[in-house]
Amino acid sequence: MTPAEDIFVDEGPHYTALRPSMHGSFNLSKTEIPYIQTLMTLKEVATELDLVENLPSDLRSKWTLEELFQREIDWDRVQYQLLRGYLKRANKIKFFNSITVALLPTNEKGMLDSSYGDTAKPPSAPSNLMADPWSNVNVGGLQVFRHQKNSFAYIRWDPKRIFPATIDGQHRLAALKEFVRSGNLTQAMLDTKISIIFLILDPRAGLSIDPAHFGANENPILKIVREVFIDLNMNARPVIRSRQILVDDQEIESVCLRTLLASRIGEDQPDKLPLGLVHWQHNVSAKFNTGTNTAPFITTVELLNLIIRDLLDLERPKDPLDEGQVRKFVQSLEDSLRVSDHIKENPNRFPGLAPLGTYVEENYLKEGFESPFVNPPPQYIRVCADSFDELWRPMFVNLLLEFKPYKDFVAKVREKGGIDGDLAFYLALPERAQKQQVDEWGEARPEKLDRPLAELAKLKTDDWPFYAVFQKALFRATKNAYLHYDAIPAKKREKPFIETWIAFLDELWERGLLRVKHQSEEQFIWAGIGINSDNQSVRWSEAAVARLSAMLTLWWYFYMNELDRPGAFMKALNQASAAGSYPNGKKSLDAVAKGLVPLVKTGEKELSEKTIASRVEARLKILLACARNKSAEQTPEEAETEAQADAQVEAAMVETVKEVEASGDAA
Repeated sequence: MTPAEDIFVDEGPHYTALRPSMHGSFNLSKTEIPYIQTLMTLKEVATELDLVENLPSDLRSKWTLEELFQREIDWDRVQYQLLRGYLKRANKIKFFNSITVALLPTNEKGMLDSSYGDTAKPPSAPSNLMADPWSNVNVGGLQVFRHQKNSFAYIRWDPKRIFPATIDGQHRLAALKEFVRSGNLTQAMLDTKISIIFLILDPRAGLSIDPAHFGANENPILKIVREVFIDLNMNARPVIRSRQILVDDQEIESVCLRTLLASRIGEDQPDKLPLGLVHWQHNVSAKFNTGTNTAPFITTVELLNLIIRDLLDLERPKDPLDEGQVRKFVQSLEDSLRVSDHIKENPNRFPGLAPLGTYVEENYLKEGFESPFVNPPPQYIRVCADSFDELWRPMFVNLLLEFKPYKDFVAKVREKGGIDGDLAFYLALPERAQKQQVDEWGEARPEKLDRPLAELAKLKTDDWPFYAVFQKALFRATKNAYLHYDAIPAKKREKPFIETWIAFLDELWERGLLRVKHQSEEQFIWAGIGINSDNQSVRWSEAAVARLSAMLTLWWYFYMNELDRPGAFMKALNQASAAGSYPNGKKSLDAVAKGLVPLVKTGEKELSEKTIASRVEARLKILLACARNKSAEQTPEEAETEAQADAQVEAAMVETVKEVEASGDAA
C-alpha cells in the first residue's frame, strides 16, 4: 500500500484536510452501518466538530420534532464536572473514549437535509489514491478513499454541505471546546490525539438497511441517527424521559404520542396539538401547573405518555419466550389498536404485510425456531401509530382543545404569543439560548416574558382540568364512555361521541363541579376522592386517578339517562343487569365509596359498619345529585322505589365498608 506520509494531504476546494482513517462496518443483523475511524488533534476537534445545539437557528426557526434527536447540553455539567472537575485538574489522569459523529447533509440554507445529494465537481485528489488498490466514493459533500485489500482509508468533507453532529460524546466535545477556548495549553496538549468515529448514512458509502424501517415521507438519515443515539446512550447518563419519548421509535406509546403533536413550533393545525401547549422542554414532569415555568401548557409529554399507556393497556410479556404471554401481548395490541384489521383495511399503505398474529407465529413461535418477542418490528409499529392516529388522535385533540376550560385557556395562550409568537419560540430554546434571548430583550423582558407567564399561571390553580391527576382520570373516563357509548339512550346518541361527551363535561364545568374546592351542602365534594379532607390538598396517586375517573363515569350515566333519584340509581348499579346498562358502573361506585369511608369516619373511632355505610350512602347521594340533568323528571315509580332502594344500597355499602376495613384500602 502507499504509505500515508507519501500522500499529499492538501485541502480541496472548501473541503477539510484529507485525513488518514480506518474503514469498517457493523453488520450484525440485516442492517449494515458503515463507519470511518480516525484520529484528530485536540485543536482539530475543537474547530472542526460541532454540537447539534449549534445547527443554524434563531428564535423563529421552524425546528421539527425529528431534528430534536440530541439531548440539550447540560452546561453546568460541562463547566463544573468535565472542565473544572476533570480536564483542568493538573494531577488527574485523563482519557476520553471515542466520540461518535454523524456527518449529516445540509441544504443550501444550512438546515438538515434528507439526503446527501450528488457531487457536482469532486475536488482533485492525489494520483496515488486514484489508482489501484484504492477506490473512492463521493457522497454529496463527502469524499472517501478506501484500500481494497485492507481497512485503510482517507476522508474529507465540505463544511458548507456537511454538518459534523456529535451523537455520542456531545458533553465531552463541549468540554474539550471550552478547554481549548480557555487557553494556556501547551503544544503537546493541542496535539493530543482523540479517537473519532464518523457515520456516513448513505448506500454509496455502504449503508444497507431494510426499507421497512422507514415510513412514508420519513427522513431516513435522522431515523437512523435517532435509533443509534438511543442505543449508544442506553448505558450512559440517561436521556431525560420527555426527550426519550420524543425520539424513541421503538416504544409504541411514544410513537403514538407523536401523532398528536404538531411537527414544528409555531404550527397551529386544527387536528394537532400545537407544541406551544405541550411541555416537552426543560425538566418535564407530569405536572403542568407548577408556576410560571409551566404556565402556557395544558399537558406535558410525560403525562400524555402515561395517559396513552393507560389507554392502550398493553400486556407486554415479562418472559418474551413464554408463548402465552406473547399471544396476550399480541391480543392486547389488536384490542386497543386493531393492528391486523388496519392492515387489511389499508392494503395500499401496507402492501404484503401479514396480520400481526400470523407474523409472530411464523417468526417467533414456530416450534423449533422460537425466539424472544419483546416488541413488534418497525413495520408493525408504524401500523400501530397509523391506527392510533385514526382511532384515538381525534379524541385526544378535541378533548384538549374543545373542552371549555382548555378552549378558553388556549385562547389566552394564543393571545400571549404562546402558540406562534415570541413566547412559544422562546420556551422551545435550549436554556443557554434562553438566557441569551433574555439579554437581548433587556428592559422588554417583563412585557415579553414575565407578565404573560404570571398571568397564565394564575389561571391554572383552582380547577381540576389543570391538574395532572385529573387529566389522567379524565381520559380514563373518556375511554370507558367511548367504548360503551351504545349503552346511552339512543336519543342521546344523535351526535358523534366526542361532541356529546364534551357537552356533558362543559355542563359539569358550568356548574362549578370541576373546581377543586367546590362545595355542595357545605361539604367539599372532592374530599376523599381527589383531595385530602383536612387541608383540601390535591392527591396524586393511582387510587386518586381511579376515584376521579369513577366519579366522572357515575355522573355521565346519571346525567345522560336523565335520572332523578340517586338511591334508585345506586340500587340499579348493584343489580346483575348493571353491566349492560351501566358498564363499569358498579366498579366506579365501589371505587368512590372506598374513598369516602375514611372521610366519614374522621374524628370518630368507634362507629358501626352500618353507621359508616349510611354516611357513605348519604355522601354519595349528594355527589350524584350534583349532576342531575335539568331534563330529569321524577316518575311515580322512582319516588316509590327510592325508599326501598335505600335499604338495598345500605346493605351493599356495608359490604364495601367491610372490604375497606379488612384491607385498609382507603388511600
